[in-house]
Amino acid sequence: MAYEVIHTAPQTSDFTTLSAHQEQTPGTFFGGKPVLHLHCTNAKLQMTRLELANHSDFAALSDCSNGWKEAAEITGMEFWVTSRYLVLWSNTRSLGIQIPYPTISLHAEDGVAVLLQLTLSDPNTTADEDLQVITPRLVPHTAGLHADIPPVIAHSDAYMSGEATVVHPQQRLYNAISACQELNPDPNLEDDDEDGRGFDETAPGATEWITSENMADFVDEDGNFRMPEGATMIGSEDDGLNDELDVTQHGLGPGAGTTRTAAERDSTDGAEDEGKWQRTV
Repeated sequence: MAYEVIHTAPQTSDFTTLSAHQEQTPGTFFGGKPVLHLHCTNAKLQMTRLELANHSDFAALSDCSNGWKEAAEITGMEFWVTSRYLVLWSNTRSLGIQIPYPTISLHAEDGVAVLLQLTLSDPNTTADEDLQVITPRLVPHTAGLHADIPPVIAHSDAYMSGEATVVHPQQRLYNAISACQELNPDPNLEDDDEDGRGFDETAPGATEWITSENMADFVDEDGNFRMPEGATMIGSEDDGLNDELDVTQHGLGPGAGTTRTAAERDSTDGAEDEGKWQRTV
């Protein structure tokens, strides 16, 4: 499900605060309260008129006070960024949208807002050109981390010099969504890896490597290289590798795969050098 419409306002007591979560080891990693990473009050939600017209659940968050011109700005919003989902709650309409993180295919800072790209269709069963995507903008006004982190982060050097780095509300909202999205990876991506679509041909063991242990399987009694039966090579007929393989299997020519001692190599190289000298005189 891309999202869920909720009719009960979230409460701080429904969650474990981030500071409490960081200070203690949970009794269980499953079934406990979600962790509240960020709570934005007196916020705004901005969407285009076309998006609201095509998605009634989001349109229901607005009282249409601005007449839905080219872009609608829905005031009186609260954003709850939790470890399990993102909640967009309208105090005016007593209605909310609960969004699981895999639905958020993209998020980015956009001026004083955080831009979301929500994919409402199932990408596994829907063609790319038919995907339903909306791009709401979340404009925070105040943001409470529910942890012992002030709005101004005092770094050691900056604190001593009287300077500090201000973390703006949209930055805190973006960071909170990023942190929670990492806790909730898209299951479709994991399925792709299990199905082999994420196969890495360069990974050790992914293909048949020639090692000192299996060298005998790739060299015949005369020292010529050969491909054993059933062995595969990376590539296809389009790459022309089958032609190369055919040549390899029928031998590489006299001398291929033979070895020489250091004395034989020096003797041969010396003869070649002498011949070259004589030819240049």
